[in-house]
Amino acid sequence: MSIHSSPANSQLRQLQQLLTQLQQAMEAAQWLQVQAFDRQISALVQQLREQGPDAQTQAAIETLKLRYQQLIQYARQQQLELEQKMKAFNDNKAGVLAYQQTTEGRR
Repeated sequence: MSIHSSPANSQLRQLQQLLTQLQQAMEAAQWLQVQAFDRQISALVQQLREQGPDAQTQAAIETLKLRYQQLIQYARQQQLELEQKMKAFNDNKAGVLAYQQTTEGRR
């Protein structure tokens, strides 16, 4: 996306950078950083909206908002996958413990 000259140009570039950093933190499963970037993004978007953005800036915000929503969907997918892995781990753990108790009882 190309951001043209406007009063909010540097803020929009900063928002793009934060979204990139958010994505990288998600991919690296660095969830504390994800939270920090999310807070920064929210604050920056609020600042932009309070400035009464022109039509061009508003269009750029909407485009960035779509990217943000895609990243949130990605994070939800990652969360579901992690929950499934933890459930499988716990299920396997219970099975291993039961097996150990059974085999120890035979000794």
